[in-house]
Amino acid sequence: MQHKADAHRECCSDAGCDSGLRNNYFEGKRLTADAFRVEQDYLIDRRRLLNRAIHGWGVVYGFKMAMAPPDERGVGGRFQLGAGLALDACGRELVRVRGAPVGLREVVLIDDKGRRLSREDAGLGDADARNPSRIDPTRECWLLSVHYAEQAMDPVPVTDPCSCERNEWDHVCETVRFSLQRVNCRTCCDQHDCTLDCECGTGPCCDEHRTGKDPIEQGAVVAQRLRKHPVQRGGCRCLCEHLTGLRFHDDCDCLTEIEEPCARVRVDLRHGVPLACVVLRHDAECDCWGFDDTFEACGPRRLVKRNDLLFDLIRGCDLTRISAIGWKPWHRLDTLVPYKDFQASFGDEDPADNTRNLTRDYWVEFSRPVRADTVRPDCFSMTITIAEDEAGWYESRRVPIIDVIKSGGPDPQHITRATLVVEAGWATDAVTVKKHKIFNKDEALVEIAVFGDYIVDCNGQTVDANAVGLSPAPTGNGTPGGTFHSNFRVAQSDA
Repeated sequence: MQHKADAHRECCSDAGCDSGLRNNYFEGKRLTADAFRVEQDYLIDRRRLLNRAIHGWGVVYGFKMAMAPPDERGVGGRFQLGAGLALDACGRELVRVRGAPVGLREVVLIDDKGRRLSREDAGLGDADARNPSRIDPTRECWLLSVHYAEQAMDPVPVTDPCSCERNEWDHVCETVRFSLQRVNCRTCCDQHDCTLDCECGTGPCCDEHRTGKDPIEQGAVVAQRLRKHPVQRGGCRCLCEHLTGLRFHDDCDCLTEIEEPCARVRVDLRHGVPLACVVLRHDAECDCWGFDDTFEACGPRRLVKRNDLLFDLIRGCDLTRISAIGWKPWHRLDTLVPYKDFQASFGDEDPADNTRNLTRDYWVEFSRPVRADTVRPDCFSMTITIAEDEAGWYESRRVPIIDVIKSGGPDPQHITRATLVVEAGWATDAVTVKKHKIFNKDEALVEIAVFGDYIVDCNGQTVDANAVGLSPAPTGNGTPGGTFHSNFRVAQSDA
């Protein structure tokens, strides 16, 4: 016979029901304020649990920043901060429904632990405003963040059974407040740490089980079979260990009351979502501090990647590609290119330098600007393969690409088009005069390569240059870098 205490322990494994308590409705149930509070807490807690477990935290969209015009008194130094949605680390929605100016007096000053600071402690008091040199020049940047806040609204007088009157608040407005925290300028655009940290797995797991008949087979046999049947991206064991050890914040109930002239507001100052790195300046006319027009809005932001954005990233929509090439009609052509057309493709001597030939057809265009300093002659390769006199081998000869003419782009640091420059002497000897007669023997194979791993675009990513089938452009397989390979065959020159 089972002991009653043992049965009680089995049935009441979560006596306090920290996992989520909800109402059970029945005829005759008395609905009190506590009953409604249980219902509301259950729905809110479940929604926040799913937010932080499935979506993560960061800016979902919005919070666009720009400098706001001076106010009616002519005082500037404010940001026009747009509407937006963010999720904090506790899974709460931070919603700003309309844009409005935000000045230094509308933000809360905090330290690196989320504790409030007075303006004097932060170095922004009246004495500091009159002596800005007191600010440490090596830490002159500030992190602007958005925080979850609750604002009590609509006071209601309540009379107790003992005829004691008190005021309660009829509603709670879920809103946001902003904070400033002093940071080192060098850390404003540091990349966020990887949350997925994989160690080398040991033992069978997931796909490893399917590599052999024995599920506990290990050692060299498993390693040998895994070379033929690799595990999926990330690996079962890596993902398992990451998720089983995942820990969420457990200090999400700590709200700090902020005194405001027209409202009672409680703010979570520990779990802010970064929006921008900003710089403060002192305005001598108003003898006050304000925001400078120098700010970095994208660097410090942690972003929540929506489903449509994730699919776009998988497709490589953020990558720069090769959008056009000058020798497009010849790319992988299954017929021979006439020798005279090939001869003309190398253009004429540069009028400013007779040692250089500006090619006519060997240029590449990019779908968005790329950094000019990364586009160099070693980013391109042109090889001509001809038949050898003996043994039927083919021998290759490299075309001397000595420079690249860069054009297009919004500024001198970025370009959208690169044209190859070859040695004029080589072009005269090998192609025009036929001194070496390399095209007299038989047809020649011309191979051109563009090394996308060497070329960096205006967003700091390498060009997605992989060729796609017979299409000369656009290139790309959805991953940064890669090499664009192109070839065509040239007919034998006239005797």
